[in-house]
Amino acid sequence: MRRRPSWKSWVVLVAVALVAACGDRRSASQALPLAEFLFAAGDSTYWVRSDAEGMRVRSAPILLTQVNGRTYEIFLTDDGAEYPDASFVTARLWARDIQRTDSVSLFADTTVLAELARWRRQFPREAEIDPADENTPDDPRTVVTDEIDIVDVHGPWITIEHLLNLDIDGGPAHRHEGRRLVIDVRTGQRVTLDSLFGSPEAQRVIADAQRSLGQLTDSIRSAGTGGDERAAIAGETLESFVFEATSFGITDVRRAPAVAFMIPGQGSDGEALAIHLPPLGVAEPAWWPQVRNTLPEWAPDSARVRWVQDAYEVAASPTPDGDALALVLIGRRGTAKLEWPIATVATPAYQLIPLDNPPLDSMQRAALARAFDVSTSLDGLVQRAAFRAAPHRPAPRLLWRHASSPSPRRAVRQLTPPRALP
Repeated sequence: MRRRPSWKSWVVLVAVALVAACGDRRSASQALPLAEFLFAAGDSTYWVRSDAEGMRVRSAPILLTQVNGRTYEIFLTDDGAEYPDASFVTARLWARDIQRTDSVSLFADTTVLAELARWRRQFPREAEIDPADENTPDDPRTVVTDEIDIVDVHGPWITIEHLLNLDIDGGPAHRHEGRRLVIDVRTGQRVTLDSLFGSPEAQRVIADAQRSLGQLTDSIRSAGTGGDERAAIAGETLESFVFEATSFGITDVRRAPAVAFMIPGQGSDGEALAIHLPPLGVAEPAWWPQVRNTLPEWAPDSARVRWVQDAYEVAASPTPDGDALALVLIGRRGTAKLEWPIATVATPAYQLIPLDNPPLDSMQRAALARAFDVSTSLDGLVQRAAFRAAPHRPAPRLLWRHASSPSPRRAVRQLTPPRALP
């Protein structure tokens, strides 16, 4: 079973003739800086090349990261089956060095396929149906699914959240549970705080997270005893939240490394709940400088975000409606700065991967072109792996998900204290 994406890819050639900057107007062939980079925004990655001939911009529904000069594509596939009164869907996360043909399995949970095999043995006469059939029942009594949300990518490390839902008619008790984990895109190995930041820093950040969780739960309990009805409801679920040092992700705060813990729990009716603690800063590890270069730097007034390279800058400003970003290339000529429009891209912006320091060789360029070609031609055979679209919020938040009424991918709701979803 494959999910069909809603995006469309496109290729454009931008020919820049004149540009206004610092009161000066010049032809692009005289001043356009040499630049090449990948820019991730919305559900696409943009491959931008600038030289004396002009600017070329190509986009594709592809997620890429770079580790020590090697570029990796990250993608998701689906498997499972649909029956008149049962639905089984499982997701699997993969990575591929674009200069090689084989892929590495990064994450897969076997629970859904195991339950599917058990269900088939119990109902051998049931025939599968096409999930695209308009007459497919929309409320099967047995629903077994799992979801993978990509939270962030920092060089070799990808942070994901995995949500498992089991509602089996006449079977065992419902299960709805989630977890957060960090995986090495090169090997598929799940990594620990110790391996990422060293044992002393890992122990410190774990202790800080436990204190943060304690303060949050104490605050909710106090509010509940004070007559706050929502806090009282939240207090009924607090005992289900159990701190797990392995349920964390890598994030960044003002381009500095941080760790964000997800504390799993359950509602009174078995719903999957999770408390997302505020990010906790950590000492910069040896691998961070390569990551920092890909991260955005926000202006003090948050009106513009930029990525500064040795010979040029890339900046993005929100459009008036806030639904898109105007992306520009900035060249430096002494004290003056010249700007060229690149494209208007979907929000949010995530990372910029420079490809010109060192420059791509012919084999790398050909491999990248093939990856873009394949991504735009699959047309739904492989689901685009996308960053979570919800912006990061520093306050604690609760994620409330339920299998019987699936929420859109990357849906995050701000609940303090929690309330039932509509």
